[in-house]
Order: sequence, then C-alpha cells, then structure tokens
Amino acid sequence: MKLHKLNINKTFRAKNLCLCIGNFDGIHIGHQHVIKKILKSSQEHKMKSAIMTFTPHPKIFFKKNNKNFNITTNNFKKKFLSDLGIEHYIEYSFNKSLSNLDGIDFIKKILVKQLHVKKIIVGKDFRFGKDRSGDTKLLKKLSSICDYKLQIIEHVKNKNNNLKFSSSSIRKNITNGAFEKVADALGRNWHMKGKIIKGNQKARLINFPTANMTPGTHIIPRKGVYCVKVIINDNEYKGIANFGERPTVNGTNLLLETHIFEYNEDIYGKQLTVEFLTFIRPEKKYKDFKTLTSQIRKDVIKAEKYHKI
Repeated sequence: MKLHKLNINKTFRAKNLCLCIGNFDGIHIGHQHVIKKILKSSQEHKMKSAIMTFTPHPKIFFKKNNKNFNITTNNFKKKFLSDLGIEHYIEYSFNKSLSNLDGIDFIKKILVKQLHVKKIIVGKDFRFGKDRSGDTKLLKKLSSICDYKLQIIEHVKNKNNNLKFSSSSIRKNITNGAFEKVADALGRNWHMKGKIIKGNQKARLINFPTANMTPGTHIIPRKGVYCVKVIINDNEYKGIANFGERPTVNGTNLLLETHIFEYNEDIYGKQLTVEFLTFIRPEKKYKDFKTLTSQIRKDVIKAEKYHKI
C-alpha cells in the first residue's frame, strides 16, 4: 500500500482512483463491508483502490483536547487496510484550510482537480465540507459535471441487534468495558499494544508477576480487571489484566498490568499485544495490600474459569 500525506496545496500524481472517504476509526464490520466494495469495483473496472482519511480526526481538531478518542492507533489502521488489499492510503492533514472548504469546493478542488477520482464510494449518511454542507445528493448532482461515478452503500446492520455498526457505539462500549459487544462490532478483539516497562514489582511479592505498559494514543477503556488474550512473538497466551491507576499502592499514572498464565520468561523491553475479552470487576482502592492480594486471588479464579484452565 502506498502512503500519501497531503494537504490542499500538494500535488498528487496517482490516477484512475476508486476512492472511499472516511475516518474508518476502528475499521469495524461496516467499514470492512465498504472496503470490500472498493476492492471489487476497482478490480472490475481496472482502477486503483484508495482510502481518503484525515489526521487528526475532525472531532479531535474541533475539540482541541481529546487525544484519547480514536478506537485504534493510526499505525494499526494503516496496516489493517494494507492487509485488506487497499493500494493507496491518502492521509490529509485536517486543518483550518481544509475545514473551511464548503461541499462544492471539496468536490471540485480536492476530489476532482487534486485527486483525479474516477469513482467515489461512500455510505448513505456521508457528510463533508464546512458545517457538513455536503452530502450524497451533492456528490450525485456533480458526478456528471465532474466526470466521476458514484456508488452509495446502505448501512450494514448487526444481526444480533439490528443496529448499524458505528464507531461511536464502539467507543461507548469500550469506555463501559463491554468488550463482547466491541468484538462483535469489530469482528476481532480490541487490543492495546506497547513496550513492556518495569513497574513497582509489588506483585512479584505474591508470586504474581505482571507485564506493564502505558496506554497508547487511543481511547481509554474502563478502569478495572479483565480476562485477556496475550500475544508475544506471534504466540498466544491466556491472562488477566488490570487497567487503571492502582490506588491501593498509591499509583498515579494509568497502566495496564497483565499477568500471563503459564509463562515465566523475562519480557522487559519487548512488544506485547493484550486483547480484551471480558470485564471482571471495576478498579477499587482496598484498605491495604493484603486485602488487595486476597481480591486478586478471587479475580484469578474467575479468569481461569473464563479461560477454562
């Protein structure tokens, strides 16, 4: 997949694009359905499949202070789309200049003059341009004038609840710790990935070593204890994790502490992927470390039952 970082003034040389526009935050099952349409159409009509997206997310840009908003990191999104087969990833810098373009200028100046699109694929509720002035009706109206084809995709609904897949509902479920619902919408488990750092090592005192990492630039899950799947060097392990500030030991920073069952190797400095499976209990401050230790043992029993160990 070719990566392109653009703004409204940069030259773009690729031609004959079949383009889908959106933030694709999380790349949930609805997004994946649209991407399959892009790949199929681009192959049938001998076009180049392309995704147009924005950094930062427009909602982050307008709020100015919500860095922990995206469901996944930008790097994960790029790799996932590349693995699906997208040929061009066009990342626009979302800034004041771009946000001030109205719907007509966005089509004529960006999509037609700069990107030379031949086909555009969007969802039925797609909105764009200043004050969200552009919609599918405008795209359709200008398609013959600007010489591009338009395909509008209907909402993809979850068979379990008949609701459309949406990034906003996934964010809500992550912050509530409802990771079964998250996995149902994503088609995979939500995860955190990072380099293992040293903690205060108090858990080692009770023979409960943990692999610790700080959260990345993505949405923050509910504080508490989870059953998790752990991936190290492409090998999968079962585990239990706590995400939070660790108030019983006077912690102050957010940390993911993961205990890996049946694993006893040194992994400091290595990359770890932790997939969230189900919520066990919320984070709580206990009166002392001994009481916390007792609760951890109860949590482990629940996790082992969930994992069927």
